[in-house]
Amino acid sequence: MSNRSVMIRLWRAAVVVVGIVCLPVSTAWAATSLPAPKMSYLDNGEVRIGMDLALGGAVTFISGKGHPGNIINSADLGRQIQMSHYSGPWPFEVGDKKPHPAWVGLGWNPIQTGDCHLNPSAVVEHRNDGKELYIRCIPMQWPLEGVPGDCVFETWTTLKGPLIHMRFRCTNRRKDRTQYRPCPQELPAVYTISKLSRLMSYTGDRPFTDGALTHVKNDWHKPWPWTRFTATEGWAALVDDEGWGLGVFKVDGSEFHGGIHGDGRSEDPKHGSTAYVAPIHHENFDPDIVYEHRTDFLVGQLEEMRRRFNTMAERTPPAWRFERDRQHWTVHGATDEGFPLKGAWRIHLGERKARMDSGGRPWRAEAAPTVRLRIAYAGRPTTARIFWKRLGDDHFDRERSVPLELDGDGQVRAPVVELGRSPGYRGLITALAVEPGDEPRPGETLTLHTVELLPAPVGN
Repeated sequence: MSNRSVMIRLWRAAVVVVGIVCLPVSTAWAATSLPAPKMSYLDNGEVRIGMDLALGGAVTFISGKGHPGNIINSADLGRQIQMSHYSGPWPFEVGDKKPHPAWVGLGWNPIQTGDCHLNPSAVVEHRNDGKELYIRCIPMQWPLEGVPGDCVFETWTTLKGPLIHMRFRCTNRRKDRTQYRPCPQELPAVYTISKLSRLMSYTGDRPFTDGALTHVKNDWHKPWPWTRFTATEGWAALVDDEGWGLGVFKVDGSEFHGGIHGDGRSEDPKHGSTAYVAPIHHENFDPDIVYEHRTDFLVGQLEEMRRRFNTMAERTPPAWRFERDRQHWTVHGATDEGFPLKGAWRIHLGERKARMDSGGRPWRAEAAPTVRLRIAYAGRPTTARIFWKRLGDDHFDRERSVPLELDGDGQVRAPVVELGRSPGYRGLITALAVEPGDEPRPGETLTLHTVELLPAPVGN
């Protein structure tokens, strides 16, 4: 295994997760030989998908009708299509086992295939009735040698025509009860053969209007080789020069990372060059979280991918109901009561300025000019603010915010806020945030029940 092949994962994980740019290092990797493949397949005549039970049940094979070759890259254990989750501490150590020096800044990172020393993850349950393929595995901690993850991974896979529907679940069983800061999660990581070198998506501000697609490019020579982009229709695809390949669709998110690595363009699943794409959600990954998500894949032509995915998309403005989980929102500068939520999201403010922000779910400003909250505040009365990001914004800015007056009596209220009255609320909006005040408010509590964007009245 070449250093370059392995270092792809180093660069991606180190920068995406902890913001550290790592340079290539000379690494002596273990000489462990991988077990022989033990495949389980689903095949409906339109698409064929295979999971390797010797490698944690990760997807190591996909082919489509008329294209019998395998399009999944498996040059090392950091590729395939596989689950990969992230949290603290940094570095992550277990007993006297420390992370490989190349991975000190990575943190807690169980992955489905195996660890960086080529120790594969173990499948503990597998069912395949020809209609649904179920896998349960104990993942390995990527940075450490021979350390199983303190969690369980599960996948459910079904086929419908050329579509592959996958449901994923991570059940955390960590003894470390620390609430670490939010981290990006790969949902999942997807590596294909480098022949599928064109990363395509719609990244414009008018989704679902048949606007021109974008060829998302990257410079793989940089310390972090991938490009981060907003797929405003919720999908991205890796295709060849004829527009055929693999599409990835996330109904509840729009942030993707991806690109091509290496100068080669090969059909060989073991080639060092590869193409990569992953839907991303930022999450507070609790020590006892049961984290579920769904991702859909399609094998075919680019135009057909877009058509099918856009029929599956949710086009109404989002509404977040914090009954059992955070709905992909994250908390910064404060703490909450962890997973699962008990009917509402209770945030305990501390010695830092607090902010709660949503994951990316694009909507047009004119389609949802109003937001209604069910919210309670216990503490001194405060002027909170509701912020938003427009497409292309890297951060929340006070110029793109409106005030929200909160009583401090702890009673649940349902204020309706006219975002559309602000001149900064226009175009494609990609995220919201709530800040309880301009300064720390230790000992006070904010409780969010719902945040619901309201559509403009018909005729407006």
